[in-house]
Amino acid sequence: MMDINMIFFSQTGNTRDVAKAMAIAFEEGGHKVQSLSMKKAKPEDALKGDLLGIGTPTFESHAPRPVMNFLKSLPAMDHRKAFVFATAGGAPGKVLYDLTRLLRKKGSEVIGGFLTRGEIHHPAPCIVGKSLGRPNKEDLDKARRFAVAVADHVSSDRPGPLPESRAEALKPGKGFYDLVGAITSSDSLIRFLEPEPKLDQSKCDQCKWCVHECPMDNITMQPYPVLGDKCIRCYRCLTGCHTKAFNAGWRFSNLVILAFWNEPFMRWFGEYD
Repeated sequence: MMDINMIFFSQTGNTRDVAKAMAIAFEEGGHKVQSLSMKKAKPEDALKGDLLGIGTPTFESHAPRPVMNFLKSLPAMDHRKAFVFATAGGAPGKVLYDLTRLLRKKGSEVIGGFLTRGEIHHPAPCIVGKSLGRPNKEDLDKARRFAVAVADHVSSDRPGPLPESRAEALKPGKGFYDLVGAITSSDSLIRFLEPEPKLDQSKCDQCKWCVHECPMDNITMQPYPVLGDKCIRCYRCLTGCHTKAFNAGWRFSNLVILAFWNEPFMRWFGEYD
């Protein structure tokens, strides 16, 4: 029996659902599992257990900034085995390898990665609601099968990478959306291309939900919510606010997003399942 520790970042529940499916599969195999939201995790939590799993959604074909910052803060991993997993509403680009690269820098042995589609909750009109209902039952069944393969591979002490792994989890990609992801990984460029959420004070009840939910701790009450200069355009404040107090102007940005992340274009480059 192994102690398996999974740490994941999830805002809308897509990645959390995958983590839950994997946890069930591990537990059914007789293993002990701890699943922890990255917002509640400390860097030293990554050292717990025999096997580490790191999960993330995809932002602009990359792992989001809070996930990258968390992995950079980890202590030395001393060859600890790990696996990575991600959900992607559009082109996944380098998301899995982002996790692998940073874990390897800490000395971890990454054996493989899993990727599935997730419903898009980004508020840009051209993509909102895409991949409806994903991850679905079939996606979660695949996540469970991947977890079974991971547990068997590690328990049997098999050398090398997991055969069931996504290839791009273990080596850098060379596709078009890997290039797009590299270009759009700049926070300043994202801030230029995508609009900043704006508050309508007449709709705000000052509940402080957005303050606690912002992954960058970028919102303060003064006495209404005010965004600082670290916004990564995840739009959690906009999409999750129960009074819909935030909005954004999409005229220019919607055209940019539609030009790069439209389904026919992604299928053409082989980045849409």
